[in-house]
Amino acid sequence: MPKKTIMILGAGPEQVEAIDIAKNLGLKVIAVDGNPNAEGLEIAHIGLAEDIKDVNRMIEIGRTYEIDGVMTHAVEIPQIVAKVAKSLNLPGLEPEVAERATNKLKRIECFKENGIPCANFESANNLEEAIEKSEKIGFPCVFKPLDKAGARGVIKINSLKEVKNAYEHVLKNTEKNIILIEEYLEGKEISTESIVYNGDIHHIGIGDRNYDRKGFEPFFVQDGGQIPAKLSHELTKNLKNEIESAIKAIGINWGVAKGDFLIEPDGKIKIIEMAARTSGGRFCSIRVPLSNGINLIKLLVLISVGEEVNLDELKPKFSRYVADRFILPEPGKIVSIDGLDDAMKLEGIYNIYLDKELIIGNEIGIFTDNTCRKGQIIAVGNTYEESVNKAEKAVNLIKINTRGGK
Repeated sequence: MPKKTIMILGAGPEQVEAIDIAKNLGLKVIAVDGNPNAEGLEIAHIGLAEDIKDVNRMIEIGRTYEIDGVMTHAVEIPQIVAKVAKSLNLPGLEPEVAERATNKLKRIECFKENGIPCANFESANNLEEAIEKSEKIGFPCVFKPLDKAGARGVIKINSLKEVKNAYEHVLKNTEKNIILIEEYLEGKEISTESIVYNGDIHHIGIGDRNYDRKGFEPFFVQDGGQIPAKLSHELTKNLKNEIESAIKAIGINWGVAKGDFLIEPDGKIKIIEMAARTSGGRFCSIRVPLSNGINLIKLLVLISVGEEVNLDELKPKFSRYVADRFILPEPGKIVSIDGLDDAMKLEGIYNIYLDKELIIGNEIGIFTDNTCRKGQIIAVGNTYEESVNKAEKAVNLIKINTRGGK
């Protein structure tokens, strides 16, 4: 019988990785997901189909199973996790800190108050305010929901005539009645992964985000990335300082911190977000461990149940270059899928992950955010360029032929 029990909120494809790690550590796993068909529910010791945003129900489940820890992976619910942990006297963040790290308006207000460089911003409660505030910010600007991740509901506005449709798009993707309006920033985008343990901030992974694939505007769809990021020593040092400033400003004094930053052409660093959760897109679960050997999810599982972490596990074991590219078919009905076997046989391909919806006969809609991507290729190389070339060669071999798209 496992000595300790952990409750993992979310049991989709990426959360399966966290469930497996917890099981391999000898923990009893209670997995919860609102989707009764979530694959993680089947592999957990106990799988429950429940609404993970129902805080009181999650507390009740945690109390019933006498859990020793609660966590999530790659799900934007750190405030839910924090409230459950607080109620059951388990390791975790203070709920107000988790809320500040999750609500986009509270977060960017915190950055501004603490002098951390970020985009100019406003908020709007209705269409009239959205028109007024977007003119104040200037075009182009970006509308964002306060409570979603993966670029859901995020849209670029180039002129006043686009504001109404953009505002309605955000409202369809939020449970709030207020939206965030930010100036549009241009530059090199960076993803960061950190962990705060015993009061110290440890930098686990820094990677480039790739947006070379065009045709998605006014939406934002990342088509891949590379790790480690291609940055000068000075830029890396400056970036780490900004990461630490943001973590301290938000108040994250325990657990993981996921950052998104932008480096402008003149080298100035501006923060996009600092969330109190692990990254999705298999950044922290697969790409970081492939690049430097640090298993961040394992560390989060351990501290969530109150176990000590060996500091050696926070240090890189090696340095390899890892690139990924996402499968982004043209909209329409899938009529054929070719090249998967050839892509998988290429040297340096670690794995190809396919969305369950990638089946002949299924309909591919337009891409409006990162949750719409239909697959992912991860490649490893001896150099930055080699890893990129391998990933791109593989993704170009895969042909998802569609018909009838708009």
